[in-house]
Amino acid sequence: MNSYFASVEQQANPFWRGRSVGVCSYLSPRGCLIASSMEAKARGIRTGCRVQEARRLDPRIVLVENEPAKYRSVTAAISQILNRYTDRVEPYSIDESFLDLTGWAKDYQEADNIGRKIQQEIRQEVGEWLYSSAGIAWTKWLAKFASDLAPKKGRLLIASQAGLEEILRGRALTEAWGIAERTAARLRELGIHDLLSLKRSDPAVLRRAFGLAGYYLWANVNGREITVVSAGRTEAKSLGHSYCLPRKTTDKDYLWPMLYKLCAKTGRRLRASGREAAGMAAFCAYAGGGGAGRRWRTRQALFTDEEIFREISLWFSPLKILLPVRMLAVSVFRLRPMSGQLSFWADGRLRRLALAMDKINDRYGDYTVRAGLLYGLDKAAPDRIGFRKTD
Repeated sequence: MNSYFASVEQQANPFWRGRSVGVCSYLSPRGCLIASSMEAKARGIRTGCRVQEARRLDPRIVLVENEPAKYRSVTAAISQILNRYTDRVEPYSIDESFLDLTGWAKDYQEADNIGRKIQQEIRQEVGEWLYSSAGIAWTKWLAKFASDLAPKKGRLLIASQAGLEEILRGRALTEAWGIAERTAARLRELGIHDLLSLKRSDPAVLRRAFGLAGYYLWANVNGREITVVSAGRTEAKSLGHSYCLPRKTTDKDYLWPMLYKLCAKTGRRLRASGREAAGMAAFCAYAGGGGAGRRWRTRQALFTDEEIFREISLWFSPLKILLPVRMLAVSVFRLRPMSGQLSFWADGRLRRLALAMDKINDRYGDYTVRAGLLYGLDKAAPDRIGFRKTD
């Protein structure tokens, strides 16, 4: 989907169509845009731009705070359309999916027609302002690469090795999905300066320089299948939340409630997934750069907000904060299905209470019932959709 969050906002408000629109994490002057409309991009306003800079570039820009529930509902409607054409749909992020059309399209021309129909149906059934690009090829990597290169509102088909070489010719290494400047610099040291030369390079040389990742670089641009479309949702290996603080501080009395809310949000998602965790990670980033963090395995399985917060406390209580903290992050890992058997240390009453509170909040809205420590923190650490998240 093109300029997804901003396009959804323009779809919801017709008066914003044709104007620069920016979706922001926060509307304060130093808040960042997490999405910009095509009109905004034409004026140089892109993702990551500060609110004050966006207003300088276009004084008439419409800036709105993001609404994750709205974007998720639109994604759900789009997913229904995708599932009409194949039973193998893999959500990659909230605005991207892979479709395996094997057995559903007899050739590339039919696959291209399916892509066109999907684009039409999204605009007819979900919203006429929602445009998308599609890439069609014989591997996931090439399809994603083609989608990134496809014209806005259009499609790009890669149907042969000859066609692939023509597309790769003269393209910078960093135009490829998964190649950042650091990797590109190392490739240039090997005499590989563009994507076509990467395709024609010796995989053994890349393997020696990068390990297995070097072979994957070569295989991807040569159309070798590395991964296949995984139908349905893939379970996350970790769950967590982070929050950039509205004010930088060394005051632990201010930071403790923020940490608890991150633990509560993480715990809610953990229970909703039907799992418990046996690993914990926490990090605080300092305003001047750097930070302090820890990652550890836990003695007992984590399930409730209190269990997660108790583990965080073991790290945060003795931590000496010498510089102002600008960001806090909490996550759990080593996820496993929730066990009906409680550990020796687990409190069954707290777990039953957590599930009961979740049911009330599911029915009447988030934080209808909450721990006292969360009182007054409604606007702190609000709901966000992170990179590569599908919900």
